Amino acid sequence: MNFMKRFKLVILFFSTTLFAAEWTLEDCLKRAEESSLSIQVSKLSEEQANVAIKTAKIDRYPSLSASINNTLYDNPFVEGPQDHYRLSLGLNGSMVLWNGGATSLSIETAQIDKQAAEQRTALATLNIQVSVLEAFYALLNANEKIAVAKKALEISEAEAENQFKLFEAGSITKRDLVLAKADAAQKKVSLLSAEQSKINAETTLRQLLEISREEEFSIKSENLETLTPDSLESLLSVEDLLKKAKEKNPNLAADSLAILSAEKNVKLAGKNSSISVTLGAQAGTGLQAWESGAYGDQLKYGYNHSITLGINIPIIDKGTTTNKVLNAQIQSEKSKITQQETEKSLENLIEQLYLNALAAENQWQATVLQVEANEAAFKVAEDQKNLGAITYTDYLSYRSELETSKLTLTQAKYTALLARALLNLYCK
Repeated sequence: MNFMKRFKLVILFFSTTLFAAEWTLEDCLKRAEESSLSIQVSKLSEEQANVAIKTAKIDRYPSLSASINNTLYDNPFVEGPQDHYRLSLGLNGSMVLWNGGATSLSIETAQIDKQAAEQRTALATLNIQVSVLEAFYALLNANEKIAVAKKALEISEAEAENQFKLFEAGSITKRDLVLAKADAAQKKVSLLSAEQSKINAETTLRQLLEISREEEFSIKSENLETLTPDSLESLLSVEDLLKKAKEKNPNLAADSLAILSAEKNVKLAGKNSSISVTLGAQAGTGLQAWESGAYGDQLKYGYNHSITLGINIPIIDKGTTTNKVLNAQIQSEKSKITQQETEKSLENLIEQLYLNALAAENQWQATVLQVEANEAAFKVAEDQKNLGAITYTDYLSYRSELETSKLTLTQAKYTALLARALLNLYCK
């Protein structure tokens, strides 16, 4: 990671921890986009794609190399004095003038692959946003369930204490006292379960945001507690949602680019049998030392240069070109099938989220009414208990139904809100 990226992460960390005591959903989404390891990997793939474009463009330019060769040699069967050292100096350059358009196709393919890499980064961002939404709403759900469980525990403990006083006064049986204590114990278990759910959701969200356990962390619900089913806007039709989702889905866009890239590769594979024209140039000189003299003259009169126009005409390549074309065509077909599978998966996802949203909203609406009915029934049960018209067991049953319906209400609400948030994310 370069310095600027590290600097941005540091600034983001301090801005979110020092200036925001509680994390909103927007804070979490922004932090995840900046710190997600999967997004960072995708961005590195983008950089690799940029390098691939530069590499493809290099083939348009000439190459130049220099050579210096030092040679020690001996002719043991030659009589008389002889040299044993030879120095050769040279410059060589070449440039492809024509290769059937293979270079241009390589550049175009690399540019398409760069666009595909950008879409894969967008897909990684979308996936991390989905995970953040799920963890965020799970944590909100857990927080609200903890509040409900705490309230229920307070009422139950107060009831158990009151029942103990009545038992000592001889007003109730020991059975009623045991029931009250058992109810309080059950409420403690429910609270512990809700707290465990919160820990799990918080850990998931922390990991998504790359926040250590040592750092303070809490979220802000943005007044979601006060929302009612009637305050929600009407959902678009599933056909409209699908249309929006397909327009900007990065996975579908990446698949479309993969198809274009595969089609380019089919053409590129066929260029293996194309005529190529290469322009080359060479200059060199050298000398022999020790026995030979006049080194300067050797360098001068040993100098030579040449220019070459080479034409390569493939005749028989043992089926190499044909096999490359077939492989490229197979990859092209696979890319088309992958796109169809992606489109089907997206359709199924949007339809499922749509149905989940409708079902959860209906459940939410029904549970609101159920809570109201249970509250009314519980008030009647309290009056009847005080008058001795119902047993203590029946009274606890009414209270348990009320508390259960409140938990169901919380679950339905956040399930509906999450489904809508995911639909908005995929169809924005």
